[in-house]
Amino acid sequence: MSPQFSIIIPAHNEEQTIGKLLETIAKQSYRDFEVIVSNSASEDETARVVEEYRKKVPSLIITEEKTPNVSAARNKGAFYAQGEYLIFFDADVFIEEHFLKATMRHIQVDHPTIMTMWNRPSPPSWRGRLIFGLMNRIVQMTQDIHPAANGPCIIMKKKLFDSIGGFDQTIFFGEDYDIVKRAHGKGGILKVYKNPLLFVSTRRFDKEGLIVSLYKSISALLYQLFFGPVRKPLFKYEMGGQYYKK
Repeated sequence: MSPQFSIIIPAHNEEQTIGKLLETIAKQSYRDFEVIVSNSASEDETARVVEEYRKKVPSLIITEEKTPNVSAARNKGAFYAQGEYLIFFDADVFIEEHFLKATMRHIQVDHPTIMTMWNRPSPPSWRGRLIFGLMNRIVQMTQDIHPAANGPCIIMKKKLFDSIGGFDQTIFFGEDYDIVKRAHGKGGILKVYKNPLLFVSTRRFDKEGLIVSLYKSISALLYQLFFGPVRKPLFKYEMGGQYYKK
């Protein structure tokens, strides 16, 4: 019997973060799910860390992607997914114990085909609160007229995901924005929820600083609004945990 949820995690050199996410997934009160980790050309111990969770997460699948492309990794995971809903998590997030139970409740009450949750900063720094607070409110306020979702957590009905061909692997930045826009164009209904709790690492903000982080987000948003998907580098953007070790 197919599970309700397929949790898909793209991972490139995430040995230091992915274990925390898998630990919180293993403790979920709602158990009708599978987990697919799409190991995207990792050169560290990501695969070994994931393997250590096979007993705690019996429905664990590991796939290998040859290039560090987050959209390709997500699509690879979705190819193997059997769940009615796909949950895309970044490898540097973690969730509360009743995340899946609360998500299921939202589905039963509102019947959305696309969902996302507010991002809470981890650790709870002022920089993270400022940036995530701004992003959360913009996404919440525009969910009906200009729907968007942030990459750390995108939940979508698999039939809808398949109907639009998944993530666009040619996009340099903003593939999360693009897929929600295309899904909405196909009749998808987006809902943005403050709960359950999703905690997102502030490591990029901490490394790059507030000004650089805001510049990247705002410039990419404006480009997408006026010119469409960002298919060329507007700024330096690197996938993977190795970026934070430099």
